[in-house]
Amino acid sequence: MKRKALHVVAALLLVLSCSEPYPGVGGAWRYASTLTYPTDFDFSPGQPYVCNFSGALTLRQSSGVFDGTYDSLAISCNSGSLTSGFNGTVINGSLSRSGIISFGLDTPSWLSVGTLHGDSMGGSVTDSVSGLSGMELASGTWKACKGRVCK
Repeated sequence: MKRKALHVVAALLLVLSCSEPYPGVGGAWRYASTLTYPTDFDFSPGQPYVCNFSGALTLRQSSGVFDGTYDSLAISCNSGSLTSGFNGTVINGSLSRSGIISFGLDTPSWLSVGTLHGDSMGGSVTDSVSGLSGMELASGTWKACKGRVCK
């Protein structure tokens, strides 16, 4: 009898652990990232090319997957260039029950990976870019805060 009761309890615990809800990522977020590009990317050999990106994300979530849009993305680089008003699609969004998150912006070559902690998230970002030497990898960090600009 005790053995049967233990099996029932073990089965119940397994079911409960699988039904743990996914953290919420849906809604409006303020996104910011900084990427360092290969030295030959801006055609000024030897100088690192660093760009800051900021804008709004609107995410739609269904369990452990999400998609959405980004709006009013502004880009400023150490070369002095500033452009803004970019809009596009958040793709391939995935979220684990423990808060591990990943998504792309427009293309899988732009990959943001990190962790979600309540109303903030962040981690590392990479972007495959074409430089003078062919395809190269830019890398950096990103963060986003729900409904507000991150501090």
